[in-house]
Amino acid sequence: MKPTAVALALVAVLGACKGSEAPRAPAPAPKPDPHSQSEPARIVVTHLALELTVDFAARTLAGTARLDLEKRDPSATAVVLDTEDLLIDSVVDCATKAKLGHVLAPERPVLGRALTIEIGASGCVEIAYRTAPAARALLWVEPSGTLGKQHPMLFTQSQAILARTWIPLQDSPGVRFTYDATIHVPKGQWALMSAENPQQLSPDGTYRFRMPQPIPSYLMALAVGDFAFRPIGTRTGVYAEPALVDAAAKEFVEVDQMMAAAEELYGPYRWGRYDMLVLPPSFPFGGMENPKLTFLTPTVIAGDRSLVDLIAHELAHSWSGNLVTNSTWNDFWLNEGFTTYVERRIMEKVRGPAYGEIQWTLAEKSLREVLARYKDTDPNTFLALRRSATDEPDDVPGSVAYEKGSLLLRALELAFGRDRLDAFLRRRFDRLAFRSSDTETFEADANAELFGKRAVGWTLAPWLHAGGIPPGLPPQRSAEVAQIEALAARVALPPRGWNTAEWTIYLDAIPKTATRDQLLALDQLFGLTHGNAEILMYWLPHLIRADIQAAAPVIESFLTTVGRYRMVRPVYAAMMAGDEAWKTLARSIYGKAKDLYHPIVREGIGKLVK
Repeated sequence: MKPTAVALALVAVLGACKGSEAPRAPAPAPKPDPHSQSEPARIVVTHLALELTVDFAARTLAGTARLDLEKRDPSATAVVLDTEDLLIDSVVDCATKAKLGHVLAPERPVLGRALTIEIGASGCVEIAYRTAPAARALLWVEPSGTLGKQHPMLFTQSQAILARTWIPLQDSPGVRFTYDATIHVPKGQWALMSAENPQQLSPDGTYRFRMPQPIPSYLMALAVGDFAFRPIGTRTGVYAEPALVDAAAKEFVEVDQMMAAAEELYGPYRWGRYDMLVLPPSFPFGGMENPKLTFLTPTVIAGDRSLVDLIAHELAHSWSGNLVTNSTWNDFWLNEGFTTYVERRIMEKVRGPAYGEIQWTLAEKSLREVLARYKDTDPNTFLALRRSATDEPDDVPGSVAYEKGSLLLRALELAFGRDRLDAFLRRRFDRLAFRSSDTETFEADANAELFGKRAVGWTLAPWLHAGGIPPGLPPQRSAEVAQIEALAARVALPPRGWNTAEWTIYLDAIPKTATRDQLLALDQLFGLTHGNAEILMYWLPHLIRADIQAAAPVIESFLTTVGRYRMVRPVYAAMMAGDEAWKTLARSIYGKAKDLYHPIVREGIGKLVK
């Protein structure tokens, strides 16, 4: 997923190569995962066959999940799966259809309910089940929340541990499986998944999918709605609502260039096609790297291609994250730190060295701002996390994984040279392809292949196991960023013709003490209050702090149409930091908007405005 810092608002990333299926070589037993009750070291899921019917009226998915199992412990007689709020109708042996004994354990905070099933002779279990209407992975979008206003929409968000709310699985990133699926939707609707996808509407509403490469559960994804498809290259394309699809294809035209650049650096794209799906504004994140089909927010379509770094980031996950995955969510930085680094390397190749300097300068600034709010001893600011089963895996400062992780790789690049680091990363992607890895493995490999061959005056340990800004990283400086921030410090009027990315640097650097008159002068000249969503997320908090109450209608319109967490949270936070009138407005708007938000956003903003 895409991070939330300004540094990431300027990036664009990666590439791809020739599709190939992954060999099903035996994988080592997964690392114990504090956020899963499954026991894959004893019995592990290797393939999922899913058949579901989408019911918009009831807001449920209903059908069956058939799980092929591999017994790793000869004495094991039962498989343990993760579930949350699933209604289990029956469990049978796939071959004989004989009923299998099963127990659904009591609910545990964070983890949900473990489903233990006695396995039969076939080594395959079939579970008939239904999701709950309030399943946290699912957002049911009313027609009014779509661009076309005619058809409802559904989309999923499984990361980090929400796949268990719509499929009974071993919901751990350390468990990888292939899958196929049959999805039944209302006629006239499309169904799309993180798999091989159709490029035209199915007249009977039945769609069949195949994912031959093994993936972890958090990359399970489904979307249903009124879509159209436009090809971009021979192996790339975009799905979106019919009224938006042409603009999306035009905005994302650089994706093939990104893929070629990524392949040149880090090896072939191993997933076949790379397509994108633009979802409604209620999508909670910038993007989600579902393999073969990245989910995207429409807020990335700025009209000037200045925000397509988001696509680059999600594409980069095709190497770091989807191909080589963190073993547990305590190793999250291995997904996002690596991806952010690769993203910036590719963007530099696509748009030049000055662009790379901007990215790294903003990355360091963002990380310093975040770490200033924590003590250096806070374990949540370490790259190697220590979250337990009672801790939500997402409840950590995101910039640590993204920015501290990417800056570690930047420090390695500067210490050992790009060629040597690139060779190290490429070997890692090849050796661990379609597997999971952990921080300990990375540390051992880097110490052996890099630090063991050259002394550089610093070590990995402070980066991985301590807080703060570790040694080994020279200051990152961009002349362009310095110029923009100098204007912002004086709230001086900028030149005309800036793109969205330049405006976000400027607006993020404006002092919080900017006066009402200064802000109104900016607005009069540049119409910022009527800007796109990316601009508004930085601009509206300034208006709130200056107590410009006339902005209230724009604020309400923004918060009731955009559901991207990164964008709405700073606006709500600014209101909750204001006087009672602003706090009352925040609570009132949230009351109107909450049913439009994805459950992830609803929960986060609900805690903020209570």
